Order: sequence, then structure tokens, then C-alpha cells
Amino acid sequence: MADQAITALSDIDSMLDDCKILVRMVRVWKAHPITRPNEVWSLEVLFQDQQGNRIQASIKKADMNKFQAILDEGSCYKVGSFGVGENGGKFPLLSQRYKIGFYKNTSVTRVAPFDQNTRGFRFEPFQNFTRRQFSETDIVDVIGTIKSISEPIPYESYGGSKFRRIVTLEDVDGVTMDCCFFDGWVDRFNSLAQQLNSMKNVVMILQIGKVKYFNANFPLVSNGAFATKLYVKDNIPEINTFRKMYQEMDGYVEKNIVLNIFSPSKKEITADEFFENAVRKMVGSICESEYQFECIVYAKIHKVHREHGWWYLACKKCGCVAKEPEEHGESSSSKKKPKTKVWFCKQHKEVTNVGPRYKVIVRVIDDTGSASLLLYEDIITKLVDIPCHKLKAKYRDQADDIFPDELAPIMISEDENMIKIFKHGFINEDNEGEMQTPVTPSVTTTKFNAFDNIPFNIESTPEITKATHKDGGSGSSSGKSKREVTDLDGVVPEDNGSKKLKNDVEVEVLNGSDA
Repeated sequence: MADQAITALSDIDSMLDDCKILVRMVRVWKAHPITRPNEVWSLEVLFQDQQGNRIQASIKKADMNKFQAILDEGSCYKVGSFGVGENGGKFPLLSQRYKIGFYKNTSVTRVAPFDQNTRGFRFEPFQNFTRRQFSETDIVDVIGTIKSISEPIPYESYGGSKFRRIVTLEDVDGVTMDCCFFDGWVDRFNSLAQQLNSMKNVVMILQIGKVKYFNANFPLVSNGAFATKLYVKDNIPEINTFRKMYQEMDGYVEKNIVLNIFSPSKKEITADEFFENAVRKMVGSICESEYQFECIVYAKIHKVHREHGWWYLACKKCGCVAKEPEEHGESSSSKKKPKTKVWFCKQHKEVTNVGPRYKVIVRVIDDTGSASLLLYEDIITKLVDIPCHKLKAKYRDQADDIFPDELAPIMISEDENMIKIFKHGFINEDNEGEMQTPVTPSVTTTKFNAFDNIPFNIESTPEITKATHKDGGSGSSSGKSKREVTDLDGVVPEDNGSKKLKNDVEVEVLNGSDA
């Protein structure tokens, strides 16, 4: 009997009852709670086929020992008699719709390698990160020469002090990309940082990384929860080939390629940078708008609406408001309380990680009118220099009944010189036609496609698209992006969580309502 036809991973569908796949196992890891590695949920596997398509496979805890002994990273297998389900679960790795589920009778047969890409790399050219918008569920592989390593950078994260580290890479086109590492990954570069004087032309590969967007939608590649893998100075064909390509760059001088430790300082934004490509509006102009747009407003804070509170409980993933689920009539089978308390978030549904964030309503006024604006986490933190979780912990149960004195700097600015610079030339009537912030033109094409001797796959550069980043209530800083203004005349405002901010404030105009 002839062998059963092989199904490509791109054709995997829940309607297929009996199919076989020919794949390479790229990565295997144990899924568990972030802080409790001994409580293993399942064995997770990342498969990749000859076309470079990937799919996640899940093996139940009861069957882990059976399959773990025969699965090796880099080996190729023919897999059959498996199930196809939705790509959900605790920590889905891919954005693909389906994933594979192993049964007790799932067949796994080791076969000869079908290509030379033993580690299953799919490198993303650095220029692609400015040409397209990646989602939180996208995973990428990047390769580059390390240009600099930062010292551990402390930051506050919902009640605790943590550290991150920035590693800057450069590709063969001279384009740089920052990789940001958190928690235990910070320590992986300690030994490398201590040997800077003897290190030159160090090539690094970050496999299965996540793309994060921070200041002004600037992308960073970060480590994921489990599957991310790091290669530094490894003697593998991909690193050796890239190093040779890098040394053949125009103007390359080996003595100039050294590592440097630096401590990132807080960037000071000048008035010219702040107003670059900005649309300026008076309060009266934004109140008359019938649609959403981005602009800068210069106005005096007339009053803080203390009666509306100063904080809200937010989802740690997106910053949207987190609410306790509604309690319905309990049946005898549902009286048992769950082990972990859950909250409801519009974007992520049931969540377990929540924390306090700032949200203050202020009334602003100028000679054209007045309006109520929402100030969120980033701008208030910059004004008072106190994280919300610390202020909430200080007042405990009284937090809902008082308006802390620590928030008084919202009404007072200490930098009078910056106010004068900001005001100068601002009170000119704005141009109603300037509603769109210009889009930065695309960069030139990558050099990667010109080399045929690379022993790994480089994805082709996608067509240039107009990227639109919508943060569903994210509270992270948005750098040089302008403030978002929404006219909600006559409509009761809905709390969408913390919004994106510039170095100033992103606001929602609640014309005609103080709520």
C-alpha cells in the first residue's frame, strides 16, 4: 500500500480526520505558571515543515513521558493520528488558527532531514520592523552583530522592582535593532559584559522572540515566556556565515567593532521635536470636532474632578479596566470557589494579573472654551514621580474615599521656561486641513536577498503597507506620538483603560459632561 499523502501545515484544518505531516521539531518546552515551574501543565512543541510554515503541538501531562523520550530538537518526524483544535490555552505561541493535539495513539516516526536548516531559523530582516506592523502573537527570529549592551535598567512593575537590559544588534545593511530582555534573561549577558575588552564582532541569534512596541511605536524584539532561544558566539553555520557577510560590508574595520556598556539616560524632548508634524488645536476647536483625530492642546488646568477618583483596576496585559465577573445564582455544583481569583477584561476576557493605574479627569480652559480631559497613567506618573501602586498601597482601603495630596503637582508646573517655549507661537489659529500626521517614508530594500550562500531562510520583504497601531487601552508610553482626542458630546464616557501618550497627555474630550 502506498504511503499516505503528506499534508502541508498551511492546509491543516479541523475538518481533516486522518492526515500525516512531515515536520522538523524546532523547539520543545514545558508549559507552567510563570512563577511555579514545578506545576507543569503540558509539553509544548513547535513544528516547522519544508515550506517554513509553523504550528504548535500540545502533549498532555499524562502522555509527556511517552513522547518526550523520542522528540529531539532539530530532528525530522512523520506524525499521524493527531487531533486538530483551536490555538488557545494558557500561552499560545503562534497566531495560527489551529494547533495539534497529541493522543495516546499518535504515531511519531523519525525520518531523514528534508533540508539543511537544522535549527529551523526564519530570520526577519531588520528593515521589515519599520515597514510593517507586527502583532503581539507574531514570533520572529533575528540575527545581528552586537553593537552595545546596556547595564541592567531598573523599572517598576505593579508593586515590585524589576530589571531589563537592552542589546543593540546591527545587520549587514547597517540597520540596527534593539532587543529588550527581562527578568532572568538579564543575567545571561553578565559574563559577556565582563569580557568586553577581548570581544569583537560577536554575532547573536534570538529565536522565537516577541515584538513589542514602545515609544512612538518603536519596535523592540523581546524574549517570550517559554520558547525563546538565544545563541551567542555559538559555532554554527548561520553565525559563521553572517559574520563573514558582516566583515565584507563596505567600510568594515574590525578594530572599530567593539562592545560598549552604556547606561541609558532619560531623553529630553525639545520644543521643536515635540511640535514636529503636530496639529495644534484650541479647546474650542476640539469641542466642535465630529470625528476622532490627534492633536496638541495648550490650555490651563482649571479644576481636578476629585469626585471621580484617581485610580482604576487595570489588566496588566493591555491596561484596560478589569472588573470582577458578575455573580449569578449559584448551583450546588458551582459553589466551590476557584483557586485563583479572576477578573474580566474586554480584550483578554478572563485575566488573573491586574494592578492599579492612574486615571484623573481634569477641566481645562482657554479663551475659546473649556472641556474635560482624561489624564492616564504615564502623564500622571511623570508629573508626580510616584507609581500608582505605591500610592494605592499607602492609602489601602481609604484610596476610594480620598484624593491624595501627592497628586497636587498635576495643577502646578515647576518648569516655567518650558511653558513659555511651549506657549510661544502656539496661539495661532490651527489649520483645519492638518488632521493627519505625515507618515514617515519607507527605507530602501534589504541586502539579504543578494546572497545565495546563506544556509538558512530569509523571508522576503513584504509590500509596504500603511501601518495603523491601535492600542486597546494600553498604558505604555507612546513617545513622540501626538495625543488622541475623542469628542464624546452628549455621550457618557466608557472607560477603555490607559491610552497611549506622548511626553504629555492623550486625552478624551467629554464636551458637555463632567463625568
